[in-house]
Amino acid sequence: MSLSDQIKDLIRTGKKNGYILEENLKKCISSFSETDQTYIRNTIEGFKIQIVNTIHEYDDLKYLSGKDAIDFLQNLNDGKYSAFKKDDNND
Repeated sequence: MSLSDQIKDLIRTGKKNGYILEENLKKCISSFSETDQTYIRNTIEGFKIQIVNTIHEYDDLKYLSGKDAIDFLQNLNDGKYSAFKKDDNND
């Protein structure tokens, strides 16, 4: 498999899992110049794929935003508060 195909495969896996292990990324891009390595890393992060040293560092909530974030926060509600809900009195 070519180096380009390896990087594409790594990104596909990263999109699926949400992360790429630093060790695997280094293996793929170590032969590139520092500039190219930085470009690849920025591209990966632009796809909202986290580059982590271990699986335990992966934060599945890091890129949560919009309605998904509101839904998540509402599910944390302990019943005492009503965060992110429209006030029916203020239309």
